[in-house]
Amino acid sequence: MTYPPPTDFMPHRPPMLLVDRLVAHDLANVTIEKTFREGELFVVDGTISSFVVVELFAQAAAAHFGYAGLVAGGVFASGALLGTRKIELAVPTIPVDRRLEVRATQVFAMPPAAQYDCTLLDVTEGETVLATGTINVAMGPPPPS
Repeated sequence: MTYPPPTDFMPHRPPMLLVDRLVAHDLANVTIEKTFREGELFVVDGTISSFVVVELFAQAAAAHFGYAGLVAGGVFASGALLGTRKIELAVPTIPVDRRLEVRATQVFAMPPAAQYDCTLLDVTEGETVLATGTINVAMGPPPPS
């Protein structure tokens, strides 16, 4: 399936938009893709800190409920990262030009709050787990026009 660009269903804009594309979406799951390149925000000496995965996880959640909102009625919701639990980083840094995927599953939802279990994978050559964790997010109203 082909999905619209993330700016159609997420409030994020460059340089803070870290989602290159939506790969998969269903009621409880979402997969997003990101390839960091030289010159982008968070890139230092050809790598990004693994701590950036927290924002990638949050943007995966935003893509999940944003796209669901777009499909349901044409509007997306704003949101906020409330916190994280059990973030495990397999590496301290990630090189640029690696094709990364975040796979997130919504394990709890009681609007306006939701919880997602997330995994960051390097899918450039196979599937290597780089980070896992759980995030809590708040889903708000659509941003002002």
